[in-house]
Amino acid sequence: MVILGLGSNVGDKLSHLRKALIEIKKINGLTVDRVSPVYLSDALLPENAPDDWNSPYLNAAIACQTSLESYDLLNILKNIEWSIGRKPEARHWGPRILDIDILAWDDRIIHSEKLTVPHQSLQERPFALWPLADVAPFWTFPLPGSNHGKTASEISEDWGSRFSGEAPFHTRQIHQRMDTPRLVGILNITPDSFSDGGNFLSPENAFKQVKHLIDSGAEVIDIGAESTAPRAKPVDVDTEWKRLEPVLSLLNKEKNNFTITPKISVDTRHAAIAAKAIELNIDWINDVTGLQDPAMCEMLTDNSVDIVMMHHLSIPPSREKILPRNQNPANVLYQWGEMRLETLTKKGIDSSRIIFDPGIGFGKTPEQSFSLIQQADVFKKLGTRVLIGHSRKSFLSLFTNYPFAERDVETLAISLALIKQPVDFIRVHNVEFHSRGIKLASSILNS
Repeated sequence: MVILGLGSNVGDKLSHLRKALIEIKKINGLTVDRVSPVYLSDALLPENAPDDWNSPYLNAAIACQTSLESYDLLNILKNIEWSIGRKPEARHWGPRILDIDILAWDDRIIHSEKLTVPHQSLQERPFALWPLADVAPFWTFPLPGSNHGKTASEISEDWGSRFSGEAPFHTRQIHQRMDTPRLVGILNITPDSFSDGGNFLSPENAFKQVKHLIDSGAEVIDIGAESTAPRAKPVDVDTEWKRLEPVLSLLNKEKNNFTITPKISVDTRHAAIAAKAIELNIDWINDVTGLQDPAMCEMLTDNSVDIVMMHHLSIPPSREKILPRNQNPANVLYQWGEMRLETLTKKGIDSSRIIFDPGIGFGKTPEQSFSLIQQADVFKKLGTRVLIGHSRKSFLSLFTNYPFAERDVETLAISLALIKQPVDFIRVHNVEFHSRGIKLASSILNS
């Protein structure tokens, strides 16, 4: 077994780790067995390092089986680093878009000009040894010294909790992972959303909730100021913007100060709102009408933000407008998605910007919504990223009579099934509940 260590402390660090994992899985003669949680740590700096080098790292480890020779694998890994953005450089200790190191290889000891396995200082670095212990707890340290013959988990016990930040380099495990769908946290700045209306109307409460969602494991924050609940009343553009603007302005100022820099999504069907939000440097527009407004399409053609394209039959949803009951709903939505993508491509919106959302609960019976979740892998064939938003929704009444706000158990059960499908994003209310469950489930599934 070979253990690879991944690290990044420049730019979108989680994205760099995720891209590296995807490329490593493509290597001929190598299979990925297990993926560790992600750890945050201080940078390891030389004396008199410039201030801009002092940027925290994200680190993780991957356990692999390979038939490759050590130097052949090393060359492939360096090519992956360069393909993702790292270039050959003299700054050995400098900031890195991506580091991929061979941390361990069974009981091998390699010491050459090109490669050292295991690293002499591995036992002193929790940001490397903790991830290694997560994927290979029984690996034994082969180098001479006080830790010779001890397992990775045994050596790492001396550092205490993985979560306190009291270990060397303030290393601690975070909620976000690099091998599961990314969590999109829901923030409703509305008085009438179906499960949390009115909780975050003030900018202060909204910002506090954003921070909580990120700390809990969200990578995207989806902010909406108009409810799409069945009994909700439409909101005029002025009211919608009065709710959004203070929160988006505050996020625009503070976004880069978060430990994990989030993507900010604005959930709106109005082109004027989308245009104003883009001026405040948001990352996504989530259009629940599926980009059917020509003004929205025209405005988005001239921008580079990502776009969530959701299927619906009416906004708000209506029990009278549903998909044909005698057809497979996944097939109907797939055909709709193909037509919409063709139309948008002709308008100049590249499909690489599109995130497809089947619109669970919008124009579907509860049974149809459940069927769409079961067949979520179908939508990946559209060639876009896929988002599923099922959190606390009415179709769960097939399985529970709990009120909407108390349906996190049912929501999580579905999310745990979705992590085994090629879904890119899962949109939920209770992010912490999901990140905790998904972290453990994914560790069991890939063990």
